[in-house]
Amino acid sequence: MHKITPANHSSGRTGFSRLRCSRQTGFTIIEVMMSVVLLAISAALALPSYRDMIEKRQVTQGAEQLLAFVNSAQGESIKRNRVLTVSWSRTDDNDWCVGAVLGEAACNCTQTNTAAADYCAIDGAPRIIGPDQVGDYRLLKSFSGDGAYSFDPIRGIFVDTADTFAAEMRSNSESYRLDLTVSRTGQAVICSRDSSHSVPGYAVCPTQAAEEA
Repeated sequence: MHKITPANHSSGRTGFSRLRCSRQTGFTIIEVMMSVVLLAISAALALPSYRDMIEKRQVTQGAEQLLAFVNSAQGESIKRNRVLTVSWSRTDDNDWCVGAVLGEAACNCTQTNTAAADYCAIDGAPRIIGPDQVGDYRLLKSFSGDGAYSFDPIRGIFVDTADTFAAEMRSNSESYRLDLTVSRTGQAVICSRDSSHSVPGYAVCPTQAAEEA
């Protein structure tokens, strides 16, 4: 009869100990489920903050793109020492445009025929901005003004000082709102619509701030 030697017996115990140790270092189904639950809770808590960050970035970039266009148009007027007219149109949040052309006759920023007399262009290059250029996030809620203003580079003001221009942009949840206004002197400024919908880095618009005081 074969006898189990001490060496063999010891080897068996060592193998068993290793197996038990291996089992102890694994994860139970309860531990896995708890990890999944904790990850889900963390994601749910982080989602609103992430959404807010994205919306602030979208509305900020949209307003800044429009500001850059308006300032570029004014700079073109000064560089050429010629009157330049900015005009705009809006039928929906994602159906709007702003255009620029030299002279006091407004162009039509909805005109797509580049050969048309009312096409918005300077030296043949299109001067139009719309949803495609600001991310197409349905941000632009309104324009105010008579549809166009002309900038006089000599006096540095609107040709017609009764003209006004303002655009309002809101994030999709409407938690963040920015206004772009152009004063009669041609200065363009971005400001927060009001304190309850403010965007960090932009002061509350002066008129609204006075009303809230």
